[in-house]
Amino acid sequence: MLAPTLAGCAAAPAPPDGVTASLVQQRSDVADRVAEVRVHNGSDAAFAFAGVRVEDTRFAASADIEGEVRLAAGETVDLRFALPDVVCAPGLKLRRTLVFELAGGGELASDLTTADDFTLGLHERECLLAEVSRTAELAWTAFAPSPPGEPAHATLTVTPTGGGDPVLLAGIQSTNLLQFAPKGGDRWGLDLALDAASAAVEVDVPLVPQRCDPHVVQEDKRGTIFTIEVEEPRAGTIELPMPPELKARVLTWVAEWCRFGQ
Repeated sequence: MLAPTLAGCAAAPAPPDGVTASLVQQRSDVADRVAEVRVHNGSDAAFAFAGVRVEDTRFAASADIEGEVRLAAGETVDLRFALPDVVCAPGLKLRRTLVFELAGGGELASDLTTADDFTLGLHERECLLAEVSRTAELAWTAFAPSPPGEPAHATLTVTPTGGGDPVLLAGIQSTNLLQFAPKGGDRWGLDLALDAASAAVEVDVPLVPQRCDPHVVQEDKRGTIFTIEVEEPRAGTIELPMPPELKARVLTWVAEWCRFGQ
């Protein structure tokens, strides 16, 4: 349990004035659930530590990052770590602390409870996905490319589990790379109601590129991560990335559809 650890950290002294820490996530790291602790030394002296520990009641374990770091005044470092699984419990009290472990022993602690960052939305989406998954598993299972000027087709497979509460999937939002055919819409309506007695469903989703700039494909980070709108069991959104094999096929198709290199 994280709460006793957090309570213990409350007595630890704070880092020097000017030393700040935040949690950030690059767009390319979303699908892999990787994040970074960004530490900035805004003080007038060097700041050194031997490791960082992120403790958050919304996650099932602490995130421990080992490695000695020495920041001169004005320097910043980003320390990558894998996000632990989320904890989804009614009435969960948010408490989170970032702990600097010192080389000579001892700790310094920063309270991040009131910080506004990407983890707030991530926790909300992943807990809603957990609720939806008790009723049905969602997956992108197929992709059929198309000639230039015609829509390709992706298959969203929804497989009920035989249990869970009723679910209503309202729609799918376009990505920065892909939009919906035939009119280039930014939303594809689903209105798909599911319950324990529902049969499996395959949804055919017609796609065309959002635009044909080569760097959009070359620098793709979220182009095959789709946001799905949920109305039941509660309103919100979840994210459903295409698996790597389908993502690769989509990127190849966009390049061919847009006639890159011709």
